[in-house]
This record gives sequence, C-alpha cells and structure tokens, in this order.
Amino acid sequence: MTREVGASSGRSRTVPADALKLCPSCGEPRGNRRTGWNPIMRGREVVGYACPACPEWGEPIRRIEVGGRVRFRATVDASPPGAAKRQQVKRTFDTIEAARAFITDVRAEVAERGSLAAHELTVARALDEWLATRSKLRPPTRRNYAAQYKPVVDAFGDKPVRELRAADVETLIASMLGGGKRDGKPFGVWAVRAAVGRLAQALDRAVRDGIVPRNVARLVEMPSDERAAGEKLEHWPTEGHGAAARCVYLDQFRKLSDEHRDAGAWRLTLCGMTRADIMGLRWNDLDLDVGQATVRQGRVILDGREDYTGDTKSAQRRRTVPFETIEPGTIALLRRMRAQQAAERLAAGRAWHDSGYVVVNELGEPLRPELYSDRFRALCRDAGVPVINLHSVRHTLAFMLHRLGVTPGDAAALLGHTVQVHLATYLPESGASGIAAAAAALGTLRTAS
Repeated sequence: MTREVGASSGRSRTVPADALKLCPSCGEPRGNRRTGWNPIMRGREVVGYACPACPEWGEPIRRIEVGGRVRFRATVDASPPGAAKRQQVKRTFDTIEAARAFITDVRAEVAERGSLAAHELTVARALDEWLATRSKLRPPTRRNYAAQYKPVVDAFGDKPVRELRAADVETLIASMLGGGKRDGKPFGVWAVRAAVGRLAQALDRAVRDGIVPRNVARLVEMPSDERAAGEKLEHWPTEGHGAAARCVYLDQFRKLSDEHRDAGAWRLTLCGMTRADIMGLRWNDLDLDVGQATVRQGRVILDGREDYTGDTKSAQRRRTVPFETIEPGTIALLRRMRAQQAAERLAAGRAWHDSGYVVVNELGEPLRPELYSDRFRALCRDAGVPVINLHSVRHTLAFMLHRLGVTPGDAAALLGHTVQVHLATYLPESGASGIAAAAAALGTLRTAS
C-alpha cells in the first residue's frame, strides 16, 4: 500500500537521497527489485522504496538495532478526542507483525473507549486497584494482602495485564518454590497460593471490565496446600480423656508464670485468648467481680513497626471469656497486676502514660505485642517445657477441649472460631468417626424397638 511521507506519523521524515537505491531503514540494496518494496511518495513523486522486511515509510514504526538484534519500535497516537495535550505510547517488539498488531489494538481501544487507560493497566496497578476496592478490610489485613502479592509485583509488576500469560504465572510459582526469597530460601506453599490467589482476584476485575478475555491465573495448577492440621499442628501433647485429660506442660508453665509480673495476662493466655485479644484488652473490659473478660478489640503490629488497635479479626472473636471458671485464681492475679501498676504510676509521676491497657510496661505504655511473645518463649525455657509459638497454646487447649468431650461448636465459641474453621483446623478427619457415632446412635433406636 502506498503512503505519503509522514501521513500516519503526524510528522514528516527526511527521506535519504539514495532511498531509490537503498532501503532507508536497513540499507538493503534494491537493485531492480520492485516486488514487495513499498514506494515512498512525496506528492505524486516516488522518492524511495522501503524493503519488505522494514516498516512502510508512513507507518509509526521504526526499525532499530539493540545489541546487534533487530527490533521494531512502535509510536502511536493515543490522544483522547478533544485532548489538549497529545498522548503517545511507545513499545518495542521483536517482529514487525507484533508492532502492527499493537498499533491496531491501541487505535481500536482509543476509538472504542476514548482513552488508553485499559491498555496501560499493568499487573501492579491492577493489584493495587483491586485492593483499593476492598474498603471494609482492616488495616492489618490490607497490609497482609499487599505483602502477599508483592512477589507478583516484583516478578512482572510493569507488565500489562493484556500480555500476561499462564506460562508467566507458572514461572512465578516455580521461582517462589525454588528459592524466591531475598535470602535464597523458598516460599512456603501457602505463600505461593496466596500470591497467585490475589493475582487471580485482581484479574477477575480485568475480565469483568473487558480488559482481558480470561483470567490466566485461574488456568494454572496450584501447588497442593500442605498446611498442618489436626494433630500435626504444633502443640503441647495432651493425654487421657474426660475428667482424666491433662497437659503436664500447661501445669508446669502455669506454676512459673504465676510468679511473673504479668501473671494475670498469662492466665488469660491459658484461657485461649489470642495475643491480639490480650494486647488490646483494657481494664474496663474486665469484670473482676464475676471473673470474665469481654473481647471488643485487638491490637497487632503492622509491618513489624507500628501498633494498630481496631475491631477484632472476625465477629466470632468478639466474645466474653469466663476466665475465673477456666482458671480459678485469675481474679487475684489480675488484681495483683493492677496494684503493681498503681505503685509504678506513683513512682513514674508525670512520666506515667495512662493508656488503660491491662498489659503495660513500667511507664504505663502498652506492651509491644512481639515482646509478649518473646517473654512467653523465655518463660517456656525457664519452666523447662518445649518452646512453642505463643499461638500454639490455643492449639493445645483445642485438643484438650476435645479430650474433655466438649463439642466442636462449644470449643469454637470459646476460642473465637467458626465451627467450620475449627473442624477443618483441629478435626480434619472427623468425618468417619462422626458417621460411626451417628450410625451407632440411630442403631440404638432400632435395638430398643
């Protein structure tokens, strides 16, 4: 097809004087060849020829060489109708066919949508925009989500979502499992599943908005979820059933922690309250006459630096824990803590920080949550019990509740779980035994008749 100089690019280009003999883009001699060579026109005059392997002179494509490799750079006008300022987009491709397809795609989108916003949507921007729509997320959860999809952004954040392929996602999975962390260690299966899962959620929006035809993150095979469940969860071992059920390590830990400055708080830990529950607990959340604590909020660490206090993680976490019923003597220990803090307040004078929290330092400032975990590990060592994660105390109590014969629904209520989460976490293989128990119960009816 014949095009006049500068007709498509919007600006004229100088045609070399020898363009009738040599391709002005690559320098290929024309000789007497005409087939496939595109004439360069100035008005009605032919002033040169472009070879079949190079862009036509009027196309907004330039042949360039990068490191001895021939590539094709497309520069296309993407200005919305009536725009005061001209907008151009540039991309470089390995083939001229890909460059031409890009130009066609851009022009069609500008004509259809009035802008190129959808075409320019990158993976990083898609993820950030998806997260921005999750308006009801708690700040800790929001930051966790951003941390979860960071490996995706690191891998191909600047890549347009339209160019993302299932193979890219598969490469990311392999990289994360093969040692994708900064220290060269592999990501866990759960981290990989979370990263790809967030990407899939962001791409769902791109599919909905017609930016991509399908969600490539949902086309890949995810690594199997190998998170521990049931007895594989870290916990202090329990033994016996019914009234004989016990955990020796719980007893050993309690004996030492009762002498600690925060003895009352450690008793609350042994009642199944989470670290966030206890760190967010205020004195006005406690009823020291009845012996119960009402969990209304949680306090956690954001990005390992600042504290965040807000609503509980879930509706189930808002609960009242009858700590004196579970751990007799806790009222006395909490009153001892409050008396100790009153003495420290007098000693600190104006330096005292009246935070109202139950667990504070010697100046009344709320204790850092990670410090509470550090103290737990130190108490474990001093008590001569296995050092486990603080959260694993809840696992221990869950198994103890089952040995005591407490129904999963009641155990879940105390620990602040949904029944579904509790069963999946602590009784993942309970289906067979549950069927057997139900069958036996119904069988007694037949026997009795």
